[in-house]
Amino acid sequence: MEVLKDYSDMFPLVKALRSDLANHAKPDKKSQERSSGLKSSVRTAPRPLRKRLAPKDRQRLIADYLAGAMQKELAARYDIGLSSVKTILREAGARKYMART
Repeated sequence: MEVLKDYSDMFPLVKALRSDLANHAKPDKKSQERSSGLKSSVRTAPRPLRKRLAPKDRQRLIADYLAGAMQKELAARYDIGLSSVKTILREAGARKYMART
């Protein structure tokens, strides 16, 4: 019984808190004006790999890989993703090691 008595008067406090939170959640005019000049968060389509890396750079990347460079190093050097490096090497059929038969 005492627990109910202690917490029975909390409803007005909860209601006031909800009201305060609702008022603070609404953006004011200044914040809306500031955010209107920002870029949209909509993602653009990624550029195709052939447009990100020139054919000469592709050949250089393959040669560097065959000379012993790590794929991670090549990604950093050519400013492309690791998966892009792997795609280029796979498409070129570049392999450092011969497959065991």
